[in-house]
Amino acid sequence: MNNFRELAKQVKDFGLAKKENWLDLEDQEKISKIISSIKPKKGSKKSWLSVSLSSHLIKLIKLDIKNLSRSFYLLNVAKKYKLQEIANDIFNHRSKLIGIDFYYNVKSTDPVLDWHCDTAYSGQLNVKNFIHPEDYSIKFFFYLTNVSSDNGCLSYIPNSNRVTHALKKGIYEKKLEYTPYWSLEDYKKTILINKNFNYIKDLIGENLLNEFIKKVSFILENKKKTRIYDNEIKKGGAVVFDETGIHRGSKTSLNDRMALRFFYKKI
Repeated sequence: MNNFRELAKQVKDFGLAKKENWLDLEDQEKISKIISSIKPKKGSKKSWLSVSLSSHLIKLIKLDIKNLSRSFYLLNVAKKYKLQEIANDIFNHRSKLIGIDFYYNVKSTDPVLDWHCDTAYSGQLNVKNFIHPEDYSIKFFFYLTNVSSDNGCLSYIPNSNRVTHALKKGIYEKKLEYTPYWSLEDYKKTILINKNFNYIKDLIGENLLNEFIKKVSFILENKKKTRIYDNEIKKGGAVVFDETGIHRGSKTSLNDRMALRFFYKKI
């Protein structure tokens, strides 16, 4: 997929798109070295790099030249591969880069993260401040190792972002009552509440909603076996997705996984 407009269209239509061979070999090598050299804090699997002017000034004051140069290099990577332009196209609105981070996952039989929804308050029972339905990120997830089923790939339920956008809108506007929906099990329960179902149906259509529920039910019934929503990608490729969609990171059963992520939000 060389046409970035087509990539943006796929994200708008389905929530996710993938592109092989995106990073050139030189950038793959440089980014791999950066990720390998920055160790995440104990108990974490990721490390952040600064993107704001203030954070760059702090690094300059501290004479942290190495991380400052890394930040500037990655900002140039984002510019080189036109990530902001793609995000603008997906949003149909101006956007800005709000974060860059790395993942380094060691080989493991445990999933990186099971099926979940990023914008669901981590499953909290009581939420005081609900976020606006348009407050979400488009994520660019570049892989610096090969990923496949049961080896670190990202799985994503097509059109799940449209369901979540509708649910978030109803909760934010106080037309629906909040119940936890971070995990896939809780998400299904929340969607099937009669008032929620009818509200979402009116916004996105009954056929799309019923099709989504079928997909969720299939996954829950075949949780240890289903791979139909896996996105296998070679080193240097990436997925671009709306974070409100339902997704997971599979276990890294064959090798360690390295990934670089860029986050964009509407201005």
